[in-house]
Amino acid sequence: MTFTARTIGIMTVNGFDFHPNGRFQEEAKRLGHRVMLINPYSLCCSVGDKGGTLFLSDHDTLPDLVMPRQGSPMGEYGFVLLRQFELMGIALVNGIHGVTIARNQFLSLQQLAGAGVTVPDACFVNRRDTFFEGIGRLGGYPVVAKQVDGMGGDGVERLDSASAAEAYLEAHFVPVKGVVLQRYIPPDHRTDLRLLVVGDRVAGAMALTPKQGQFKANIHQQAQAHAFFPSPELERMAVAAARACSLDIAGVDMMISPDTGPQVIEVNYSPGFNGLEMATGKNIAAAILQHVLQIAF
Repeated sequence: MTFTARTIGIMTVNGFDFHPNGRFQEEAKRLGHRVMLINPYSLCCSVGDKGGTLFLSDHDTLPDLVMPRQGSPMGEYGFVLLRQFELMGIALVNGIHGVTIARNQFLSLQQLAGAGVTVPDACFVNRRDTFFEGIGRLGGYPVVAKQVDGMGGDGVERLDSASAAEAYLEAHFVPVKGVVLQRYIPPDHRTDLRLLVVGDRVAGAMALTPKQGQFKANIHQQAQAHAFFPSPELERMAVAAARACSLDIAGVDMMISPDTGPQVIEVNYSPGFNGLEMATGKNIAAAILQHVLQIAF
């Protein structure tokens, strides 16, 4: 088979100094390919009787495939751009359907529950009165409140009282977006995991311990990570979660407690992997790129 060098577009607002982008550039070069960073806010799309065109102000060529990696904050123009790539026959990994599901925390929980994947008790609310009703339905305080488009633990707060709930509403509540409420499980009663799914397998996994005095187990929130070797049951659960959300590449966050067993808390379509590479010693960037190239061509 003749080797063909590919240009891999990464849709991102960050530069090569951002860990995933730098690692993708390093591994693509080692594999004989090229990475192009695509800032969605520097492009212009057009359509007409001859189809669609795309103007890249910073580039003179188009990518052969695109990996959307803007995370949950992707705006409407991001989806316009992804659809334009599709219109022009440029492969997307992950695709629009999976990105749409995974960028909304409650939408992904709905998808998981519908596919029979165990998820935590949660409520979606978009009014003040239903906010407090949702807390009651979850068994009362404490509860966890999450922004539907938060990432890295940002926008996640523990509410211990009615006064804390009122303060949260004043500071963060946007009815047009809504909020996810979730039953609170203290850190000493649970195990937090991140499993990275690539295709039909788990490419790496780590356990996370929240920073002292903190309840959020995110690398972004200074949680400590160490390598974890998941059971076949947990691997199957992670792959099933990625499939339920129509994702080829997915960071699947799980929580295990004695009362509930394993539950999928969140699925991320553009997972970071700095902590995972450090904890496991695995070349996650290469595993992702090799899979993306295989399914795109």
